Amino acid sequence: MRYMLDTNICIYAMLNDNEHLDRRLGECQTGDLLMSTITLAELETGFAKSDDPAKARKAAQAVLDAITTVPFDAAAARAFGRIQAASPAKRGAYDRQIAAHAISLGLVLVTNDEKDFGGIPGLTVENWTMPSN
Repeated sequence: MRYMLDTNICIYAMLNDNEHLDRRLGECQTGDLLMSTITLAELETGFAKSDDPAKARKAAQAVLDAITTVPFDAAAARAFGRIQAASPAKRGAYDRQIAAHAISLGLVLVTNDEKDFGGIPGLTVENWTMPSN
């Protein structure tokens, strides 16, 4: 199965500080883990804002290399338009774009911000930072 990772899950993976997430990521095969170019843009913003952007990016490179980045395309844009039109204004646009991207590709979205993605029609969300049932 393939999964789209939200920005916060990528950050957890980079910090390597959650045993539940580390286990689930370790169970995935090459090509199972995807991230949107929207997530990459959020991560790059974080790197650029750090005291040493090159060092921050280098520290994250192993995680970035393990995740396939997929472009936000026309199908994702159409899904975003539908979500944007139906969503309450309180939701962040980046979250809606990432959700739309996951929906357009038929992927499960992995996040630790389940409430931010709740109620989006057609979106399946999993939180890998918690123990599995």
